[in-house]
Amino acid sequence: MHELRMSGQSIKRIEQLINSLDTTSAENKKIDLYNLLSAEYIKRNTDTFYMFYSKAINLSKKTDYKKGLAEAFNNRADLCFYLDSFQLALIFNDLSNSLYTSLNDTLKVAELCFSRGNIYYYMANYDSAISYYQSSMKFAEAVGDTTQMGICLKQVGKMNWIKGDLTEALKNYEQSLEYAVKTNNTSLRCVLYNNIGTIFYGIGDYEEALKYYYKTLPLRDSLKDYKGKSLTINNIGMIFSEWGKHKEAYNYYSYAASLSDSLDYYYGEAYSYYNLGNHLFNHNDIDSAIIYFRKALATYKKDNINIRGMYICYAKLGKIYHDLSKQDSAIWYFRNSLLVAKRMKSSNYEAAAYSNIANLFLTQNNIDSALHYALKAHNYLSKTNGYKKMKQDNYQLLSDIFNKKKNYKKALEYSILSGNYKDSIFNEEKTKQITRMEILYRIEQKEKENKYLKKEQERQKAKLEADRLTIRLQNYLFAVGTLLLFTLIGFTIVFYREKQKLKEANNTKNKLFSIISHDLRGPLGNFKGLVDLLLLDFANNDRKKMNSLLKMMQKTAGLNYDLLENLLSWSRTESGRLNLQTEKIKPYILVDAIFEHYDYSAVTKSITLINNIDENLCIYADEYMINTILRNLISNAIKFTEANGKILVNSRVVNKYVEISVEDTGVGMPPDVMKNIFRDEKFVTTRGTAKEKGTGLGLKLCKDFVKKHKGEIYIESQINKGTKISFTIPECDNKQ
Repeated sequence: MHELRMSGQSIKRIEQLINSLDTTSAENKKIDLYNLLSAEYIKRNTDTFYMFYSKAINLSKKTDYKKGLAEAFNNRADLCFYLDSFQLALIFNDLSNSLYTSLNDTLKVAELCFSRGNIYYYMANYDSAISYYQSSMKFAEAVGDTTQMGICLKQVGKMNWIKGDLTEALKNYEQSLEYAVKTNNTSLRCVLYNNIGTIFYGIGDYEEALKYYYKTLPLRDSLKDYKGKSLTINNIGMIFSEWGKHKEAYNYYSYAASLSDSLDYYYGEAYSYYNLGNHLFNHNDIDSAIIYFRKALATYKKDNINIRGMYICYAKLGKIYHDLSKQDSAIWYFRNSLLVAKRMKSSNYEAAAYSNIANLFLTQNNIDSALHYALKAHNYLSKTNGYKKMKQDNYQLLSDIFNKKKNYKKALEYSILSGNYKDSIFNEEKTKQITRMEILYRIEQKEKENKYLKKEQERQKAKLEADRLTIRLQNYLFAVGTLLLFTLIGFTIVFYREKQKLKEANNTKNKLFSIISHDLRGPLGNFKGLVDLLLLDFANNDRKKMNSLLKMMQKTAGLNYDLLENLLSWSRTESGRLNLQTEKIKPYILVDAIFEHYDYSAVTKSITLINNIDENLCIYADEYMINTILRNLISNAIKFTEANGKILVNSRVVNKYVEISVEDTGVGMPPDVMKNIFRDEKFVTTRGTAKEKGTGLGLKLCKDFVKKHKGEIYIESQINKGTKISFTIPECDNKQ
């Protein structure tokens, strides 16, 4: 039973509703009161909710009161949403929507579409969320509800922000802001200014971010939202910290802490102390930083809900004392951070705590204890996806420990693993820098476009004044153009075939530019937007939501990596820089590694991956090219296989060639797709069973790479039965 303490105002309202219920005899009025009472108990007491909800349902059915039934279903949908039962929430939302539609209650239908958008938002189905927010906006427009229209646009902006399209998000926020100003909706304006400021902070445009944060402050005051004001002041302090303005940053953090203290707002107070500690630490005032980190820790302990803040403070203080060589204090803080991590049931925080303790023991030359804790960290990290920096640091730590133990083989193995993660992190950082520069460029281009439009209007005015002269000139040019046209027709006929080939080449080029500019840029922007949202919502400590965002980030990063790999391979092939470097390879090992890479995608769709390749089978091939072929075929098989399907990788030896096949139980291909799939001038793209997007580039790489090995690739497929793609590669022999 979910139960929440009620304020005096809420108790008074409930008492008024119950008194009204006792004094009315009209059945429809009773139903309306039952619905109002059940709505009051959605977040307070589920048992009491169901009592009033059942009375509303039964009496509505008895009296055929559709509005009462519709509102009861709406309340049930809201309860399911509050309890995170999203599928049930959709069902009851649909039932309520159908009834209100039959009653022609457009305003209520707009509200239900908005609620449905929120459900899809929490289900991480952002495209569906946008669709329903836009539907809500259309219904609101039909009844002239401009307030609802502004709120809908704000939510559409938030979805585009999460998806990584920050330019579109800014556009939506600006449109929403117009409605907020028209309707004098101060609360909406406050949220919009803050969100716009945070977008600019995220891309490093601190001046623009500061402008919007300053706009937020007086609105917070007018709403008496002083808790929100303390967080905005912290945001301003962070900008001055980025600029290296010590005095200004210190003053803002101190003011935020004082304001939160006066409100008994423990989270805001602790957050301010922590920011102060970080700021002073970055300015090498270690003693003062320790004082503020301890104050933050003590304040987080008052707010017993925010144990994550406690963990961060313990870990930070432990690292500071470790750097100061005060090992007794360091181990005390590290062990407390471990206790908090266990209380949070957070594997990655436990791993970080174990790694910190291992580092400390290594410093003390206590090698066995260091190894014990480092392996504990490794055990936790191996069960999680992501956390590349933590994994890189822990692998390096294990390498250093085994080096101390003079086990140089193990030390080398872990050093290589650490290096691999370091390269991966470096590539991701470069990608983030490219994304940030692109966003800034797009914003700059928008400003240039506005200036251009102004100049264009002036030019058009001048053009109208010289209209007669222009018309005469056009007539003359038309006559000359006609003569040139007939001349060019002759040349066009002669060079028609060459032109067609050039056109096809241009189409291919344009398609690949589209892949780079849209299919690669969009997901990278999406990944950045997810990071921004995760940081923005950090204060809420919503574990489920944070976990959902992290899983989405993992999926998006995987898609970005695969697409980037294919683009790099294609560019090397086209430029002639990719040479065949053959060696003896065991394909079983490659397939096993690829299965591990796509394990999350397969588990998500409940797909079974089966590696039937002979472990001793050997081929003579370029490892990079074979890995690319297998990765693309297995990725496509997962994409086009329904839930609970199977993917099998088999092999056989035929005339000194090894035939490797990737077979799935998926949706299959129609004949027209099979006909065009390997044609050089065609880019065949289709959506996967979970709406995964493709570019058509991967299979072309497979064909090119198989051809370089003097092998063949062919497809067998039946609709709704599955697809089998096979290719041949030379087998190893004793001479090779």
